[in-house]
Amino acid sequence: MHVLQLSDIHFTATGRHVDGRDADVRLATVLDTCLAEAGPDLVVLTGDLTDDGTAAACRRLRDALDRLEVPILAVPGNHDVPAVVSETFPTDVATAGGWRIVGIDTSRDGQIHGQVDVTGELRRLDAWDRRPTLLAMHHPPLSPSRNAWFQLDGAADLLAALASRPQVKGIVCGHLHHPFALRSEAGTPVLGCPSTLIAFRHDGEELVVGGSDATGARWLHLTDAGTLTSTVLTA
Repeated sequence: MHVLQLSDIHFTATGRHVDGRDADVRLATVLDTCLAEAGPDLVVLTGDLTDDGTAAACRRLRDALDRLEVPILAVPGNHDVPAVVSETFPTDVATAGGWRIVGIDTSRDGQIHGQVDVTGELRRLDAWDRRPTLLAMHHPPLSPSRNAWFQLDGAADLLAALASRPQVKGIVCGHLHHPFALRSEAGTPVLGCPSTLIAFRHDGEELVVGGSDATGARWLHLTDAGTLTSTVLTA
């Protein structure tokens, strides 16, 4: 199964430019590049679907993604309103082949950094069978940035708990506008997705908007044997 992860799209209600870029054109460019490679079986949106948090922006994004003609799983980011995201994209748990993909809301009202309800999310995971599982969230539980904006409260507890839940084969996230691949101490892969709109460069606590880092998406390849491989799509 081929899952396409899109993140930090930053659509607006009116189509205005964000950080000097046209979010509509940038997404269309990424989708064109995707479809030239392969058609996805599922799309996962890992937050900051909108820049203004409006229902109109979410609907415009949904319409732009209709061309893919596949199911969409979405979680909100710090720019989004969770209720708006769930109304427009109601799926936060999906299946792809023998896999389960679980969306986790890490957004905090009025905050840029994130928080995860570890107890609640573990209760969800433990209620299901132990098929291979992929978690999708906006804020990364492991981050190459030390900036306070890019941290997740509860991350250490979540990663520690996942060490005894080997069905979780990986975590995909956004927020950093920067592709990365890290592993927890227990070996759980944590994969960051580039933004469709604009790249960020992270250096310790420093954040630089723009630069030469990749924009695009991430392909997630899920096998029947329960293995996860991934490649970054640059566009």
